[in-house]
Amino acid sequence: PGSASAPCCLELFALRFVKKHKQTSMAGSVQESMPEIDPLGFLKILPMFILTLLVPRVIGLFAARYIYKNGATILYDKQLGSLAEEEGWVFLAAVVFGFVVSWVNNYPMFYKGMVMRFNSGNLRANMMIYKAVGSDEKAPHVVLETEGPVGSYNRANRSLTHFIENSLPVVIAILLAGRVFAKPTFFCSAVFAMGRIMHQIGYASIGYGAHAPGFLITALSTAVLEGFCILIAAKNLGYSSLNVEGVYKFEL
Repeated sequence: PGSASAPCCLELFALRFVKKHKQTSMAGSVQESMPEIDPLGFLKILPMFILTLLVPRVIGLFAARYIYKNGATILYDKQLGSLAEEEGWVFLAAVVFGFVVSWVNNYPMFYKGMVMRFNSGNLRANMMIYKAVGSDEKAPHVVLETEGPVGSYNRANRSLTHFIENSLPVVIAILLAGRVFAKPTFFCSAVFAMGRIMHQIGYASIGYGAHAPGFLITALSTAVLEGFCILIAAKNLGYSSLNVEGVYKFEL
């Protein structure tokens, strides 16, 4: 009885997983038409666009300062002292580059908000919407297959593309921040790697939405690396605090 029950349990688990996967992947599948254009979609994305650019970087800077104040501060100060005069501008250049990469990756979201909905499911994995040459206005659009192994394959590659789109600032930040914050940079890199793996497995195996935890982890680890660069730049250039229009004074 024991040996017979184990396969039955595994089979039941597999059937439940497949059923759940099928239900999830049906949302926004190729069997459904594109939603109507939402003229206000552009404006609806604006708050999220601003928050996506600013909030992670604020969190990253606070985290970087916390690590500096509560970590191996003596060692960090020694490493800071080894930097060349005005080398901080190089670290700020990395921050600017990271910001523009975030901008160009998020700007298409304004138009995505017009042609897709937040509940469009796997349809949102499409980076491009195609239409056959010579077809009339009522002809259906061509989008990615979202069902079964083909859909999983498409979404796994979408995750790979997302990694390529966002990883160069991380590489630059690792090389620069690691000169002062060696061990914290390693841990941030490890967290980033874990997040990317979670992003791809969730996206491919389950579908749109399941990639979110991995995305959040990678975004925050990237923000901390950029926070290190901001902190290093500020100290190298002689700033002990950052004043926000006299409203808030951020001690470095």
